[in-house]
Amino acid sequence: MAGLDYTTRDKALWGALLALCLASAAAYVLWALPAMPETVPTHWGVDGTADGWDSKGSTILMGALMPLLILVLLFAVPHLDPRGASFNRFKGIYEGFSAAFTVFMVVVAWITPLSALGVLPTAGGSVVNIIVFGFLGLLFVGLGVVMPRIEPNYTFGVRLPWTLADPENWRRTHRFAGPVFVVMGVVTVASALLASMAPELTLVVLPVALLGGVALVALYSFLLWKGVIR
Repeated sequence: MAGLDYTTRDKALWGALLALCLASAAAYVLWALPAMPETVPTHWGVDGTADGWDSKGSTILMGALMPLLILVLLFAVPHLDPRGASFNRFKGIYEGFSAAFTVFMVVVAWITPLSALGVLPTAGGSVVNIIVFGFLGLLFVGLGVVMPRIEPNYTFGVRLPWTLADPENWRRTHRFAGPVFVVMGVVTVASALLASMAPELTLVVLPVALLGGVALVALYSFLLWKGVIR
C-alpha cells in the first residue's frame, strides 16, 4: 500500500487504536449521552472554568465521531502523500505520534460528559487545563526530541516551501526545530499548571511562545534558503 511496509506489530497498533475509538464512541452514545443533562459544558476559559454551554446532542460529533475521523486521517496520510514511502524510514515516530494524538482526542472527547456528570469541576479548577495543555505540551516535547529524524514528505513535519524544495534545508530545519519544539512544550505544560492562578499571564505567554516558536523555525528555514545562514 503506497510503498508502506506493515508488520504484525504495526497492524496490531492500528487495530488497537481503532478498537479504542470504536469503544469510546459506543460508550459515548449508549451511556454518556443518555446520562448527561440536556445542557452540558462545551467550552472552557483559560482558567479552567466552563464558559460555554450547549445541548448534549450537539456534542456527538466531537465526542463520538471526531477521534475516529482523526484516526482514519492519520492512517491515510502516508498512503496519500506523494512521498509516502519515506514514512517507512520514520514509521515508529509517526505511529507513536498517531497513537498519542488519538488517545488525546479520546480524552478530550470525554471532558464534556465527565464535567456534565460532576466528575470534573466546571468552575474554579485547573483540571481541564492540565489535561488539555499538559497533554499538548508533552506532545510538543516528544515531537521536538524526534524532529531531526523525520524524513522529507509533504504532510508531516515542518512543511515550508524551502524545506520541501531542498532535502538539506529539510534536514537542518528539523534539527533546529527540535529544541524549539521542546521549549514550546515546556512552556505549554507550565501554562497548564499556572493557568488557573494567572490566566491573564497565560493568555499572553502561551500564544507568544507557540507562534513565536513556529515563526522562528520558519525564519531559520527561509534564511537558510537565502544563504544568510551557512
